[in-house]
Amino acid sequence: MADIFDEVSEDLRKDQYKQIWFKYKKFIISFVLIFVLSFVTFKYIEIYQENKKIEIATLYFEGLQEIKNKNYENAEVLFKKLIKDADKGYTVLSYFKLANINLIKKNFQSMEMYYDKIISLDNVNKSYKDYALILKITNSPNIKNDDKINSLKPFLTSPSQFQPIASELEILYLIENKKTKTAKIKLDKLLKQNNISNNQRNRLSTIDEIYFK
Repeated sequence: MADIFDEVSEDLRKDQYKQIWFKYKKFIISFVLIFVLSFVTFKYIEIYQENKKIEIATLYFEGLQEIKNKNYENAEVLFKKLIKDADKGYTVLSYFKLANINLIKKNFQSMEMYYDKIISLDNVNKSYKDYALILKITNSPNIKNDDKINSLKPFLTSPSQFQPIASELEILYLIENKKTKTAKIKLDKLLKQNNISNNQRNRLSTIDEIYFK
C-alpha cells in the first residue's frame, strides 16, 4: 500500500514540475543564458586584461631597449603609445623616460614639460611628483638659481625623503649665487643631521673643503 502512495506522490511531483517548467521556462532559460553570458564575458575580460598587461610590459621593455641602442626617436614613439594605452604606473614611468630622452637630446623645454606632466597627474604617489620636481630643478639650465631655491622650499620646510638632497642642492645654488656665508651656515647645519647617508656626508665634506677651507 505504501508503494502505491509513493508512486502517486511521485506522479504529482512530476506534474507540478511540468507545470512550473511550462509556466516559468522563459524566465529559467533567460536566467541560464544570462549566467552563461556573464561567465563568458568575465573570462573574456580576464584574458583580455592579462594579454593587455603582457602587451604593455613588452612595449615598455622594447622602449628601454631602444634607449639602450640610442634609437631615441623610436623609443619616444613607444613611450608615447604607452601613455595612451597604459595604466597610471606605466604612464608615470613613460613620462620619466621621455623626460630623460629629451635631457640626453638637450631638448630642455620638452624635458621640463614631461616632468610637469608627472607633477600635474592626479591619483599618483606624491614621491613620484617630488622626484620629478627634483630632477626638473637639477637638470634644467633654463631655470634661474633663485627660482630653483624657491621651488625647493616645500622640501626644506616639511619632512620629506627628499629633504636632505634638496638641502644639498640649495647650498650649491647659494654658492653659485655668491651667497657663501648663508651656504656655509646651511652646510654646517646639514652635516649635523643624522638622517643623511654616508655618500651625501662625503659629498658635503668635499664641498666644505673646496669652498670654505
